[in-house]
Amino acid sequence: MVVTSRAFHLCDGLFIYTHTSEYNIISINRCIMFVEACVMVLTLDIHEIIRQLSIWRPIFHSEADFQFSLAWLIKKKYPECEIRLEFVPEFNPSLHLDILVILDGKWIPIELKYTTKKCIKTINGEVYVLKEQGAKDQGCYNYLKDIMRIEEFRDKSNKFIEGYTIKITSEISYLKPPTKVNCTYAEFSIEDGSIKTGCMNWAANTGKGTMRGMEAPIVLTGMYPINWKEYSKVDDTNSGTFMYLVNTISN
Repeated sequence: MVVTSRAFHLCDGLFIYTHTSEYNIISINRCIMFVEACVMVLTLDIHEIIRQLSIWRPIFHSEADFQFSLAWLIKKKYPECEIRLEFVPEFNPSLHLDILVILDGKWIPIELKYTTKKCIKTINGEVYVLKEQGAKDQGCYNYLKDIMRIEEFRDKSNKFIEGYTIKITSEISYLKPPTKVNCTYAEFSIEDGSIKTGCMNWAANTGKGTMRGMEAPIVLTGMYPINWKEYSKVDDTNSGTFMYLVNTISN
């Protein structure tokens, strides 16, 4: 048995991966029977989509602006897709997915986070008044919670293909490890180069106010490398560089 894999490029950012099994088994009376089976899976090239998004929209007014712009670009590039915002799956009414991409009846959930430093930017004549969104500890927790939510979605849905979590931030400290002794969110830190997996908890000295609504541990069954990349650089100030992080949740 010979097993081969091929990738066919359909259009910008969209690929079909095929796995082909070729059997040269039966040779009777000089007759050869050949059987080939193909399994096709559709996925998005999320990094290419983000690259194009960064050219069109190097900065956003809010997370909702980011959500709408990404959904708009995906639909524009792949008109055969169906797009849903704030999708609620039947199995968990408290789960609101930022974006659900539907391809040929299969589902690709996407969760987003957008955190900024307080600043005012003018890009192509448009003024962006951005809020300070500190609380790095909670920001780390909530990003990992998004991964956990998509893992739950994967485990409870037979329509799941692949999922993505995406975070864009101008707060560069996310890329660095915690500096405080007895850091309360050390296990949740998403510093560059780390790998997140397994059960993660707040430290024992964490205040109740910090954990309010986030008391539960984060439990990830997969392994998720944290690799930050530059999204855009709108100016040379300490709030002018935006970085992005993507993690893929596989089936």
